[in-house]
Amino acid sequence: MGPGMSPPSDQPTVQVADQLYAARCAVADAIPGAPRVGVAELVQFLADPASELSLEAQRALFSNPRLRTDFKRLKSSLRCVELPALAAASDGSVNARNFEGGSVRIHSSRVAGQIYALFQFNWPSSPPRALLLEGASGDIVKRPLPAADASGQAVLVLDQNQPSDDIFLRLIADPATTGSFIL
Repeated sequence: MGPGMSPPSDQPTVQVADQLYAARCAVADAIPGAPRVGVAELVQFLADPASELSLEAQRALFSNPRLRTDFKRLKSSLRCVELPALAAASDGSVNARNFEGGSVRIHSSRVAGQIYALFQFNWPSSPPRALLLEGASGDIVKRPLPAADASGQAVLVLDQNQPSDDIFLRLIADPATTGSFIL
């Protein structure tokens, strides 16, 4: 060492070593050719009611345990109300579900193929902005919710002929589906 130079402190070396180790682990865990889904994309998906997650990102989320853990951690940091799966005794599809702070009912319209999802929220001053549904098979659908009226009711008009609406209806009617109302 030259005059006036001091040995590097251990703290920066430890931090650099820790960062290098984390980076090498991430590279080692990466599957070549697999779609890259980052935490930023998950944050955008959860924070923006109109944001959608690509099919490739959904597959990665379902198949990658580390990414799934990150997703759950991010989701838990949001203000949300859970839509739980229904009891194991529920078979087939359901037309009504209750959750802490409200309920949702599915009704057919007089117009062919049109379905109403009627949400009743018991906290009308701060209704959720979106509903995120997660199917047992890995399907993930998020839908922005319309503003609730003064009584806490919001109506979503869906078209069974639209693939995104059909998936939403299939998931919300599946007793094994869980969800999160994002406030």
